[in-house]
Amino acid sequence: MPYDGSGSLFALGMRMTKIDVLGAPIVGATSSYKSDALVAVSVGLEYEEGTEVIQKSGSGRVCLTYKAPDTLKRGTISDFQVCTPDPNVLEFLIGGDVISTGASTAEVQTVTITGTPTGGTFTLTFDGETTGPIDFDATNAEMDTALEALSNIGVGEVTVTGGPGPGTAFTVTFSSSLGNVPQMTANGAGLTGGTTPTVTVTTTTGGNNLTDVGYRAPEVGTEAVPNGVSLEFWTAAIDDGAYASQLPYFHWVLPRSKIRPSDAWALNGENALLPGFEGWSEQNQNWGSGPADDWPYESDRVWQFARVAAIPDLTPGFTAVS
Repeated sequence: MPYDGSGSLFALGMRMTKIDVLGAPIVGATSSYKSDALVAVSVGLEYEEGTEVIQKSGSGRVCLTYKAPDTLKRGTISDFQVCTPDPNVLEFLIGGDVISTGASTAEVQTVTITGTPTGGTFTLTFDGETTGPIDFDATNAEMDTALEALSNIGVGEVTVTGGPGPGTAFTVTFSSSLGNVPQMTANGAGLTGGTTPTVTVTTTTGGNNLTDVGYRAPEVGTEAVPNGVSLEFWTAAIDDGAYASQLPYFHWVLPRSKIRPSDAWALNGENALLPGFEGWSEQNQNWGSGPADDWPYESDRVWQFARVAAIPDLTPGFTAVS
């Protein structure tokens, strides 16, 4: 079926994801950031010109001419602007540090098994994600593994001590970078034996959310974002002056990008501060289906796009990568 003729218009938002040295999205609760502050971005292609050979005779007559084909070097990124100096956007794109206020406090929750069960399993649910079955006499290492297997808890973002069950309570300490987190819930319906065995969760120390108030540029002499960052953009699909009736959005994927500030950012009373960037994009066969597992196509070119039926919530904030 031929293309329906829809064009791409309006920068609706973006998602930036940290990637490892091989190009895979880094797992964790704070390794991907989304924003609706995108103003505009231009993507293109940069070519290396093929060698041109011209051979002339002694009399000046051209007897041989040949030009090798131009080859694609990388993708280009220009006119990339966001409408607010969000410190998290800057840190993801060009490195540096976010300046935050408040004390960093790790949240601590206690998991207690009562009723002296003699068998069976239970589960824990964190922010809508539920673990696999955890044995009634599990060790703290086994509970730690079960929690870190959740898509919204990354490796190293939780530490479990205490146990083993059911005689000793477990202490679950979340990384201070997560701040205040939802209290877990427990389901002990799978426990057997004992006297009405149950599992309860209590918060013993509430985490503290830091407030982002500023930004520090990268340190001189360092490569601030050595692995690059993956970029995704969403735009509207326009057909006959309106959103397309089917697949009304474009999803753009740049699987590995290297970004730098494009110009000085004006601080004056006439123009708003609009951070601008430029850079290039590279092939990255290890990006796969992306941080949210919502790109069902090949992703190993410098950039690619596809029409989609819906866009994610692009309200500024972190999204977990599983």
